[in-house]
This record gives sequence, C-alpha cells and structure tokens, in this order.
Amino acid sequence: MSQHWTNTFITLCCSALLFACSNQPPRPATDTAVTLPRDYARALEYMRIGDYPSAIDALQDFTQGQPDHAGPYLNLGIAYRQSGNLGAARDALEKVLAINPSQPEVHNQLGMLYREQGDFERALRSYHNALRLAPDAALAHRNLGILYDLYLQQPVLALDHYQRFLELEHDDSAEVSNWVVDLERRTRSTRASAQP
Repeated sequence: MSQHWTNTFITLCCSALLFACSNQPPRPATDTAVTLPRDYARALEYMRIGDYPSAIDALQDFTQGQPDHAGPYLNLGIAYRQSGNLGAARDALEKVLAINPSQPEVHNQLGMLYREQGDFERALRSYHNALRLAPDAALAHRNLGILYDLYLQQPVLALDHYQRFLELEHDDSAEVSNWVVDLERRTRSTRASAQP
C-alpha cells in the first residue's frame, strides 16, 4: 500500500477502531470527535509520520493494558507490516480476528500481507472476506484488482475491481484510472488477436 493510502487509512480508521472493534459497546462521545487516550494518540501520530518502530513500542504498551480492544492490534499489525516484520504482523492481525472477526479492514490487511508473502490463494480469500463484510470497501476492491492484475493474470476481473474502486472513491485516483485505461487496451488487444 502506498504511503498516501496508509496515511488515509490511519486517519480514517484508527480513532474509530479503538472502541468500535472491541467486544464491548463503544463509549458514548460527548461531542463529534473521539477523544483518544494519550498513549494511543501518540502511537497513531508515530504511524502517521512513518515512525513504525516507535509506533510498535507504543502500541505494544497500550495493548497490554487494553487486551480486548481490536483497534490497537490492527494498528500494530499495520506497523509491523510496514516495518517488514510479516510474522508479527500476521500474529497481530489474527489477534484482531479473535476479538472481532467481522472487521473488513483486518481481512484487507491480511490480504496485503499474504500477497506480499506470495500466498495468493489466501490473499484472494482475505479480500473476498473483506468484500463479503463490506461490499463497498474501496481499498479492498483496489487491492483485489492488483492481485488479479499483477499476480493472477486475470485482467477482466482486475478491471471490474478497479472500476468499482473508482466508483466508490470520491477523489478520482489518476493512478487507478491509468490502470483501467491500460487494462482496457490490453483486453481489447487480446480479444482482437484471438479473433480468427
């Protein structure tokens, strides 16, 4: 995932996931902003600036005191993955699934992790699980498109997911738009060469 998408994900999801992913009901907010514990907010700031080793330390400390909250484990998994420690990332993400298996972003993160490890079958299952839980999860569509396009050599399926991503993403993504144009050109070329 690019740094832009990592920052976007962290910004959008981290604060809500602290309590929303736990087995306990979320705390009522007195205003529209969620107030995060200082230690957790510090960990998120480390993630935002890309200081993943510091984020890992802060999140490990935080999860010791909050073992039933899935959000910090999700962020720990992301920080480990960004640091290249894929085994620890998988362990943290599986902890999230043990706490709350219906969190689509966890499945999306696992899909990216499995793709990076070359386990394309598990990546495919993880992305499909994410979309089963949240059919409009734009990043899961984008990542599934990447898997179909670059790794599984299925351009028609990739095109479907890239186009769905563009429909869902309010900010037009020039990068994915270019991928769509390229795939449309390649699939037309393949079809034309297959004609007798």
